[in-house]
Amino acid sequence: MNCLIYLRVSTKEQAEKGHGEEGYSIPAQREACIKYAKEKGWHIVDEYTDRGESARSADRPQLQEMLSRVKKDSTIDTVLVHKIDRLARNMEDHVAIKAILKRHDVSLVSVVENIEDSASGRLVEGIHALMAEFYSVNLGMEAKKGMIQKAKQGDWPQKAPVGYLNSKEVVHGRVISSIIVDPVRGPIMTEVFKRYATGDYSLTELHAFTTQAGLTTIPTRVYEERPISRSTLAVQLQNNFYTGYFTWKDVTYKGNHEPLIDQPTFDRVQDIIRMNRVGIKNRKYPHYLKGSVHCAECGARMSIDKAKNHFYFYCLGRKQKPKCTMPYISVANVEKAVEDFYRGISLKPQWIDKIVRSFKKEMLDRLI
Repeated sequence: MNCLIYLRVSTKEQAEKGHGEEGYSIPAQREACIKYAKEKGWHIVDEYTDRGESARSADRPQLQEMLSRVKKDSTIDTVLVHKIDRLARNMEDHVAIKAILKRHDVSLVSVVENIEDSASGRLVEGIHALMAEFYSVNLGMEAKKGMIQKAKQGDWPQKAPVGYLNSKEVVHGRVISSIIVDPVRGPIMTEVFKRYATGDYSLTELHAFTTQAGLTTIPTRVYEERPISRSTLAVQLQNNFYTGYFTWKDVTYKGNHEPLIDQPTFDRVQDIIRMNRVGIKNRKYPHYLKGSVHCAECGARMSIDKAKNHFYFYCLGRKQKPKCTMPYISVANVEKAVEDFYRGISLKPQWIDKIVRSFKKEMLDRLI
């Protein structure tokens, strides 16, 4: 009996716990699966491991690779998992994965549940799959409930924005999480708001200032420390967190963290952002032909743009792949082409006569 082993942990933290490279859970799952396979006398052909991948989605790289192997390798008889919930945590994905395995005459075996390949065994397997889905959904709901409660108590539930740090301290045996001011980045963000509030600095100039001042992101396991991008800076300028408040799920709460700016400064910054947005992004150019003209090359709709005080029609297919090569056409040329097209259209005399009679009748009916 040839089998494949599938192992999984849900979070990166689980995969990095302990001194080993795989944490605790994956080696434990592997050991249990190998022991089970040896007891059955099965031959382990290969192992697939998803580290830090949620079972709520079937789009896990190692799972997909394993299913691809099952489809191609007719010598595989069994997929061995530690528990059913390692494979999927929603019934839809579980059924889809089982269908693929069944189509290729491959059985699914769980070390812990020890499910038989029978009608009653499939019933028990379905119950375990439903229980896994219930656990996953319930866990998510409880997590959301906990974050809302945390917000109500004035604590930001997620990673602190630029200028603050997430802090943890043990008080009377309890781990207390809080948000504190970053001694390096905090003062820079305060200066950013003050400068922008004067109206004398553009976003590009502010970004140059933050880069020169050394404003960087906080390094993580995944990303190295790097300068704050211009787009991130623009987002932070609209974040009321810096006033001592924060918005969570469309509700604004008074935070326990220290504000970096006062409310009038923040309000002034928002006014300037709105004025700049109106000045920069007002790019809607109305025209009676807009929406009715299509490209002769690719058939895509043509839109209108302005350059050097002249209006042009351009093909929206220029933004797609493969890119349309239709050049920009002046509005005057498009209007003339449309006029010439309609000049070449003529109706049959009997149609004209019918339209005129119908029109006259309609007018008489309205007068009566």
